[in-house]
Amino acid sequence: MVVAALLLGLSSTAGFGPLLTVTLVLALLFAWSWPVLGGSFTPVTTTLVLLAAAPGIVLTAFHDDLRWTAAAVAFGIVLAFMAQLARRTGREGLVLTLLASFGGLLPMASATLAVTAGDESRGRAYLVVTMAAAAAAVVADLLVGSRRFGPLLGLVALAAAIVGGVVAALVLDEFGAWAAVGVAAAAGSLSWSFRRVLALQPAMLGLRGQVAAGVGSVLILGVVVRLFLLVS
Repeated sequence: MVVAALLLGLSSTAGFGPLLTVTLVLALLFAWSWPVLGGSFTPVTTTLVLLAAAPGIVLTAFHDDLRWTAAAVAFGIVLAFMAQLARRTGREGLVLTLLASFGGLLPMASATLAVTAGDESRGRAYLVVTMAAAAAAVVADLLVGSRRFGPLLGLVALAAAIVGGVVAALVLDEFGAWAAVGVAAAAGSLSWSFRRVLALQPAMLGLRGQVAAGVGSVLILGVVVRLFLLVS
């Protein structure tokens, strides 16, 4: 998760092209790893659906207005349904499998919302602060086994995220500390919550499940960057 956050944060400082490339690579990695964690009864088929949909979704960022993003997500949804119609193993777990597909499309679409931020300095600053906050929130993950901090993990993640985000904002000096607090709090809470709700999934014992949780908790933060960029 920390590696994914660092890659996105650093690539954003290099501009739109590197940010788009890293986002696409992470989306493809997420497409490969997510189906086992999402609970798909046909993980191979779901993987193929997400791998086919990922480039279409991320590359819609070439249009600043993201007018084709919704259409690309809709294409992924259609693929998910068509894949299930082609199943020869019955309809066991049909709803869960479709939900796994839809759940995999969401972080990709969210990440795409942030890619256009690479075109302007303020957007890049928001992205760096978001990724710094998410990486700092990992502190709470390291305390999961502690009885003392167990009930307070959410607050620990929030506090660590705010500290990490504010420090990054002060280094960049692109916007005020209070704005950084808002961005960091939203990013850290969302990222940590994404991993936390999936923590007890059996697939978290394997590599693919852990990769999906880590990368997904970074990709999902694109909506935070886009939201704060629009209201600022």
